[in-house]
Amino acid sequence: MRKFLFLSMTVCASVFGASVGTCTQGTLSGLIGNTCGLGDKIFTNFSYTGNVDPANVGVDFQMAGNGTEFRIILAPTTGAGFFTNFTFTDTITVVPGLAPNIAPAAYQIVSVKDQSNFSAAAGSAGLLNIVNSSGPTYNLVPGNETGGATAIAPVNTVTTTAKLTGANGTGSASPGLSSFELGYLQANTAVPEPAPYALIGIGLLGLGVLRKRRA
Repeated sequence: MRKFLFLSMTVCASVFGASVGTCTQGTLSGLIGNTCGLGDKIFTNFSYTGNVDPANVGVDFQMAGNGTEFRIILAPTTGAGFFTNFTFTDTITVVPGLAPNIAPAAYQIVSVKDQSNFSAAAGSAGLLNIVNSSGPTYNLVPGNETGGATAIAPVNTVTTTAKLTGANGTGSASPGLSSFELGYLQANTAVPEPAPYALIGIGLLGLGVLRKRRA
């Protein structure tokens, strides 16, 4: 087990260590083409096209619940206006061997919750289509802006594509989105190995035999 753990951590370090910085608050232009880490989670494959320049899109990474809930939030910076159309993609991978995902723990993504923040102005229109693979698809519109939390079969990797359009999937949203949030929950899905239970059973059996002999 120690050899396996050491090998796992070595592989993780060799694959990610040299190129992965910590995910911190910044702008989207600094993420495109790069990779960052947040605990045992690696964020990669950032891509974006939209009406707001990526240099003017603020990005914030957040964790809660001792790392079991995490999210990425995108919003135009002050003075950049609303999102009226965009396509955004990223991939999240939960990596074994990085805290808190140290064996025998086996943390995986088990639920997805995505949200949008449309303008509350009268006559607001738009459609935010969010596809999580693996995971649910949400169609969020003004007045119906939260998708999830939706439980999924535990997975190590989720690729999310969010696309903002106007009503019915055409044109541009009006006035648009002030922010959107991609949220995920993870849990330890490790199943206790039978060996420890067998050892406990043998130990209890031995105690029983010893008591009979003394009696």
